[in-house]
Amino acid sequence: MRLNSVPAEGGGGGGAGGTTNVDTQHLDKAANALVELRGDTENADNKADEDTMSAVKGLNKHTAGGMAEGGSWATAGALMTMDVRWGEQVMNLKRMLQDISDKLHTTSGHYTRTEQQEKDRQNAIRTPFG
Repeated sequence: MRLNSVPAEGGGGGGAGGTTNVDTQHLDKAANALVELRGDTENADNKADEDTMSAVKGLNKHTAGGMAEGGSWATAGALMTMDVRWGEQVMNLKRMLQDISDKLHTTSGHYTRTEQQEKDRQNAIRTPFG
């Protein structure tokens, strides 16, 4: 295929002669990989939350009065703010990964149904030659 030329038979508008081959297994594999990545993202987020809370508690361990999470170290408060922002970004990423995965599965299903409908249509064609 040459991108900057016109096919020898003329036109490039896609007429009846063209076919599209879609490997739905590849679409499904990509969608499943995104679901797995979404899970890995959640695991990384949970680990980051644990580490952040541990750091906050460590910074405020010797703060007078109250729980370690409620201490007076400015760095601890900044870490908590960062952790909230991190969590929001992780949720956004997980939503995007799920959305893309869902769309890949939907596309795969559409191609599979269309292929089956075309096979059924072709099989239903009756000719006088058998």
